[in-house]
Amino acid sequence: MITFYDLAANGPKTWSPNPWKTRYILNYKQLPYQTVYVEFPDIPRVSKEAGIGPSSFEPDGSPNFTIPAIVDDATGVALSDSYKIAEYLDKQYPDTPKAFPPGTEALQAAFYQNFYEQVRPLAVIFVPLIPNILNEPSAKYYNRTREVIFGKPLSQVMPVGEEFGKNWEKVTAMLDSLNNWYEKSSGKFLAGDQPSNGDFVVGGMFQGARTVCGEESESWKKLEVLNGGRWTRLLDDLEKYADVSK
Repeated sequence: MITFYDLAANGPKTWSPNPWKTRYILNYKQLPYQTVYVEFPDIPRVSKEAGIGPSSFEPDGSPNFTIPAIVDDATGVALSDSYKIAEYLDKQYPDTPKAFPPGTEALQAAFYQNFYEQVRPLAVIFVPLIPNILNEPSAKYYNRTREVIFGKPLSQVMPVGEEFGKNWEKVTAMLDSLNNWYEKSSGKFLAGDQPSNGDFVVGGMFQGARTVCGEESESWKKLEVLNGGRWTRLLDDLEKYADVSK
């Protein structure tokens, strides 16, 4: 059994793009797992208790513990970082569908880097809304830590008025570029007829945007029709791997 650590919320079971990537892959591979939901302030303690090391280190050398994370009872492996988890699951369970189909590993890495270099305009639309779906301890933690990251309160991060229009132009340009990747595929996914890690990355981002913004929000209604509805179709195509009952 694999224990999968996800982020807690006060409504939706799964909302964050990064844990979504791991959940998609666990479901895609049909691996048995159970979910433990963790509040933001508890991540370091829970990680240490489970034997999960930090995913990175701050410039001052302090450890950075993150979610998603897994503990695999079959092997004793405990690790965080969705990309490393995907690589581990492919290697450890070779008879399951691949997150990185053979021959695509380098392209998957290039896509991953390109995606995260461009995604900020989309992220600033829904990141300021995240505290609205968190329990109080996590909401306070999130507001405090993101104010440090952005250099201003989250309430001031969301672009408004003319700035919203300028940011939306960046969003559409980013998604046009992303759409070009998909249009070059011979199938409905990046690597053809079967999903791969890149699709789970994109799907996770749109799952997060839809959940945090709300399906009736102006932002989501604008997103879901971009590129001919490409992104809602992608979520529909990934729905069979979106089980949140475990």
